[in-house]
Amino acid sequence: MQTDFLSPEIKKNIWKVVLEYKAKREKVLADLGFDENKFKDEVREIKERTFRDIKNLRQKTIANLEKNGIKVFEAKDAKDAERIIKDLTATSKLIVKAKTTAADEIGIDEILKDKELVSTDLGDFIMSIAGEQDMHPVSPAYHLTPEEISEIIKNKLGETVTPTAKDIATFVRGYLRGKFKEADTGISGANVITSDGRIVLLENEGNISLVSRLPDKHIIIAGWEKIVPTIEDAMKIVRATTVWASGVDWPVYVSIISGPSKTADIQKQLIIGAQGAKEVYLVLLDNGRDKILEEGLEELLYCINCGACINLCPAYHQLGTKYGDKYLGSKGIIMSAFMVNLLRAKDSGCYSCTLCGACRENCPVKIDLPELMKKVREKINKENLETDENKKMIANIRKFGNPFGEMEEGKTPKELYCC
Repeated sequence: MQTDFLSPEIKKNIWKVVLEYKAKREKVLADLGFDENKFKDEVREIKERTFRDIKNLRQKTIANLEKNGIKVFEAKDAKDAERIIKDLTATSKLIVKAKTTAADEIGIDEILKDKELVSTDLGDFIMSIAGEQDMHPVSPAYHLTPEEISEIIKNKLGETVTPTAKDIATFVRGYLRGKFKEADTGISGANVITSDGRIVLLENEGNISLVSRLPDKHIIIAGWEKIVPTIEDAMKIVRATTVWASGVDWPVYVSIISGPSKTADIQKQLIIGAQGAKEVYLVLLDNGRDKILEEGLEELLYCINCGACINLCPAYHQLGTKYGDKYLGSKGIIMSAFMVNLLRAKDSGCYSCTLCGACRENCPVKIDLPELMKKVREKINKENLETDENKKMIANIRKFGNPFGEMEEGKTPKELYCC
């Protein structure tokens, strides 16, 4: 079982942000006049409809993206993705990266360790210069105070910045402007991909727009579960992602990328590479997703990566980044069983989950993560990989009829177990 708990100070910082987020989310849903349950059903229906025909939709999507001028590479696993990305960045010198969990999934920092790779989301930038793992998929540095961030900047970059959110953001804006101008390659994820060949990106900071337009080459990394049938479906997912990720009604920017930049302003002669990217590539990840589908856990792939599942998760609030793997929380643990192996899922915190259902209640797609976690535990138990504590409980139940062992009236058992 995990025992490396977060410090009381970090827990306090996280709870402050989470409670503010929850209040904002409830207010925006009320202001929009949405029936929360009905809206969740609508988003889930999009995913269910997509997965009923996912194999055909994948092929249709790839064909239409290629027709639009986006070169698609299908990566069967992380090693395959590494090979593709190394080939695509062979001549790259400075690469600017938007925050993308799909890139983190395949270990992008390690893949490009011989390049200058710069993270451009504010929180992601802070965590990258600190040399730490992101604390949250949407708000990577939300556990840090302005004073702590100011100290990180001073220690790592040698710059003194007043410890206020505004001054920190102003400094990072100035620092990154030069990097955007010099970069020859940009890397981003994708929030949604439509079967007619559109890639949808949403953001508030504006860095993804710069990453995808200023460099000559734009590389997008995404799992195939991001595919939906239509642009109308995509916009509903954009709305759900924004409300449940940030507690606001709509992102500042939504980009729909249909190919490399182009112009036909001179006698209608089509030229590829106008003011935006000259080349656009999509690395479409499988990396265990087909296996998840085959094993009957497709519901996990409905995830829109808003991070709402971990905001009120008791295990995450105790363990932080030690609860999960490449993706944080229950989702990350379950995915690791298929991306790596069952032992990795066990070591990522599979038995730390309390099965309380807070993740399910906070999910905009109503994904039943506790039920999926039980299925992974069943697989682990069949391989005799469960924790020593679980083995003791099972042995005690068989021998004494309870998980605690031999009981003496009026005395507390020597060892107490839960879950």
